[in-house]
Amino acid sequence: MPSLAIIGAQWGDEGKGKITDYLDEQADLIVRFQGGNNAGHTIIVDGKTFKLHGLPSGVVRPGKLAVIGNGVVVNLEELGDEINHVIANGGSVDGLRISDRAHLIMNYHKKLDGAEEKYRGKNVVGTTKKGIGPAYQDKIARIGFRAGDLLEDDLLDDKIAFILPYKKDMLDLMEAEPCSCTVESLLDKMRGWRDMVGRYICDTSVLVNDALDQGKNVIFEGAQGAMLDIDHGTYPYVTSSATCGGGICTGSGVAPNRIDGVLGVIKAYTTRVGEGPFVTELSGEEELALQHKGGEFGVTTGRGRRCGWLDLVVCEHASRMCGFTSMGITKIDVLNDTPDLPVCVAYEIDGEEVKHFPASIAKLNRAKPVYEHFKGWNGWRPEDTMSVVKAGYDNLPGEMREYIEFVEKYLKVPADIISLGPDRDETIDRRGDWWN
Repeated sequence: MPSLAIIGAQWGDEGKGKITDYLDEQADLIVRFQGGNNAGHTIIVDGKTFKLHGLPSGVVRPGKLAVIGNGVVVNLEELGDEINHVIANGGSVDGLRISDRAHLIMNYHKKLDGAEEKYRGKNVVGTTKKGIGPAYQDKIARIGFRAGDLLEDDLLDDKIAFILPYKKDMLDLMEAEPCSCTVESLLDKMRGWRDMVGRYICDTSVLVNDALDQGKNVIFEGAQGAMLDIDHGTYPYVTSSATCGGGICTGSGVAPNRIDGVLGVIKAYTTRVGEGPFVTELSGEEELALQHKGGEFGVTTGRGRRCGWLDLVVCEHASRMCGFTSMGITKIDVLNDTPDLPVCVAYEIDGEEVKHFPASIAKLNRAKPVYEHFKGWNGWRPEDTMSVVKAGYDNLPGEMREYIEFVEKYLKVPADIISLGPDRDETIDRRGDWWN
């Protein structure tokens, strides 16, 4: 299997970064295909913590190529800070490659993002205000800057002279914080970006396809989760890119027949950040307890995540949209010592039982979860986790295995990876060889 995609099955924060980092030891390329620095993931390697947003997870692995594909929007100022963070923590970014077709997040995008959210009033989406949406808007409107533009001074000069006055008018119209830069100062800044990352910019579609032709192992790494997909997620409370399986092809420049397997990452309970429907959401002390036990605070925003029980209606929708061939179940250790574990298997909407995720936000807001209940299990001390991993899947508590096997049966997908902690080694791999 020379290519494997890793996609979150919920609203992000499922632990994709940890799973990618675990699997990329034998990968040659790790490719981000959508999203921007609104997605955060934490990687722990040999006791060192790397908090990544724009960089692909595999960048901390020496000898790997970490590719930012054309479907990603890139904030080069923050990417520079992240590069410095990795180097300061003993890592290297020599393997970084940035698509010349990847669009750039400008400072005016962030200002417009905040202004648009304010303009929505009570209809806020819950954006991270990182400028992701406005950058994608400019991409579709054909007035965006691309990474490859940095390499061509004449083109850059002409584009800035055309785009900057337009954006200043937009900022004024939206009553946003004004932009003080001039054509000359912005050109100067973008030349600085070229000096910083120019050596990494190339046609990454050719790079990735050549690697696949040579039989090299390629991981496609998704950001956010399937339920934030611009088409198939909880619209309008979604991100601005294609997070499902189809986004791999459009966001990295490969054909559908080049994707050999799709690993869906499922958190053993459900979380989401920002606004939008959440059928199994908890409240009060019950939610706070799960939030603190699971460390559910955003890497990017620091906000506490909304928490609820596992929703298999959501996971089935994601599996169908993405074509999961394997699952990785994460944070199941967080559920240790929980006496009763409800799992949502359907919704009740207007007196009818619904088993497929509806498009209608109004219906989702009226939906009530239909639960099956599972007996919890006694856990173990954190310092004993590695001995539990070494004992293997068959020696996990019987109730935990029953919980996992119910998910497998419901989704008709094998749970090949069971994550029992944040560290790379705290992982039970039931498959072993992922590349044959």
